Amino acid sequence: MPKHISFYLIAFLLTFTSCNAQNSESKNDSNDSLKVIQNDVDSTDLSTDNFPKVDTRKIPPYVELSRDSIKNVLAEKVKNNEPLFVHIFVPLCDNENQGIIPVNKPLGDGQNLRTNLYWGAGYGIKTHFKRLKEWTLLSSQLDVDSIVLERVIFKKKYPNGATVFLVADAYRGDKMHECLTDYFASLAGKKKEILGLDNDSTKIKAFGEADLIAFNGHNGLMDSYAAFFINDDNRMRDAVSIACSSQGYFNEYLNAARAYPLLTTTNLLAPEAYGMEAVIDSWAMLEDGKKIRSKVGAMYHKIHKCGLKGATNLFHTGW
Repeated sequence: MPKHISFYLIAFLLTFTSCNAQNSESKNDSNDSLKVIQNDVDSTDLSTDNFPKVDTRKIPPYVELSRDSIKNVLAEKVKNNEPLFVHIFVPLCDNENQGIIPVNKPLGDGQNLRTNLYWGAGYGIKTHFKRLKEWTLLSSQLDVDSIVLERVIFKKKYPNGATVFLVADAYRGDKMHECLTDYFASLAGKKKEILGLDNDSTKIKAFGEADLIAFNGHNGLMDSYAAFFINDDNRMRDAVSIACSSQGYFNEYLNAARAYPLLTTTNLLAPEAYGMEAVIDSWAMLEDGKKIRSKVGAMYHKIHKCGLKGATNLFHTGW
């Protein structure tokens, strides 16, 4: 397909395919054979013979962990007027460095914050949340480091008394591996950070300090493998991965990190910001995974007009 093809045609094709898909409800198989877990080869060559391998017996057995401890912690925080923290990892859409059907050049420029499909475009994370009246933009920092081009921090208060601080990081489109590494390391409690705000004493809990940790963008695990991170702080965290077919790709990584798959996806879809909006709004009100899935599906249908059942079946909660 030529690179100049209209983004809107691509979106239509993805939506048509996705919204007619049935939820497979399949689970990942776990075994003791050698498993590929490292990303060091060209993304166009997915032969597992080319990847370094390790013995997966070093990885904890796949266990369908309960979310009860997470729910108890969140309820206690809201009861005590303690804020909740969300961290979203956003790999910028990149025609040149990701295994995607190319979108038009501005949308697929992995170095351009202003026009990027997943950040500055109409349904990009920064633009969408900045447009929502109930969300207040507290901070915008450019060039956080050589990998993260921008970090934004938002705040919202909810009817049940919850206050949510949202941190979103825009990773360079050619740094998918680093984005996935930070995501999984955060879920495992290996990467933690407390952020400050100018002229404000509020401490923002980010990475593994956050309560809800999300990945939103192209499914980089379709192109290559990432490293497993084993949880070592005995704390479970809610995980969201809004990327094409993330359930089958992400769940084993989440299980190793002792993270709960609050929301994953079952097929191709548009990983746009209204999905994260619906997740956070339902999650902050302490609604369960089924309710969150239902609300995200309804939001997806509202945008794409693809049928409520089909839209809802694009999403999955739990193992």
